[in-house]
Amino acid sequence: MGKKGLQNPLGVVRLCSDLEGQLKAAGFSVRTSSDLKAFGEVRLALRGTAVGPMHDPSVCDFSQERAFWMELLDEDGKTVGMQAYRCDEVSTSLADWLPSYMIGVYMRRQELMVPSSANPPQGSISEQLHGRLVYHGELWLSKSIKARQTIDVFSKLGSLLALLKWNPDAIWALTSYHMATRGYASRMGYPYLERGFLRWQWFSEGVDAVEYLAVASKSYLEQLVEEELSEVKTTAPAETE
Repeated sequence: MGKKGLQNPLGVVRLCSDLEGQLKAAGFSVRTSSDLKAFGEVRLALRGTAVGPMHDPSVCDFSQERAFWMELLDEDGKTVGMQAYRCDEVSTSLADWLPSYMIGVYMRRQELMVPSSANPPQGSISEQLHGRLVYHGELWLSKSIKARQTIDVFSKLGSLLALLKWNPDAIWALTSYHMATRGYASRMGYPYLERGFLRWQWFSEGVDAVEYLAVASKSYLEQLVEEELSEVKTTAPAETE
């Protein structure tokens, strides 16, 4: 038998609709696209730096709908947020596959990345991650956005869309000390956080010397859907005749 499907796909769709509704109520709209070249152009215009190699179509193959990005727009149509996702089939483990792959894509852009060790620390959860894995990166929100929950809702919406699109075994992200120690990861839907997954001796601009791994398994995301839908039902206004 093939890969097990989602337990409650309609529930995922309903929660995605609710999350988009929350963003609309706050004055935002959302767009998605699988054109990663356009993503790089928008990012460069907004932030003044190139997209990271893991989402750069000039060094990665994103054919067959293997990646998409999301754009958060304000009421004036101005881009105030972005994030991107890519899907990979990993036959070994994330621990075995990622370090060499990441070094390779940086080298294709003539950027040097030298790890402190060849593999993540023994016992890392990355040793258990394999199969269809989705990488979540390039998350950015404008400083003009004051509501703290916007990043939580935007991130969760993206991850649930990735869940619907690819039915992955897990979604993972790399995060900084700042994001990891201020509770952002858990609020964005990542229950597992691991310090020191990747450590670098030499690294490119925008990369931390010590990177944290954030992970949300498929089973966790499905549980998240059921939990948040129950809260939506609880807080929904009562119908009147």
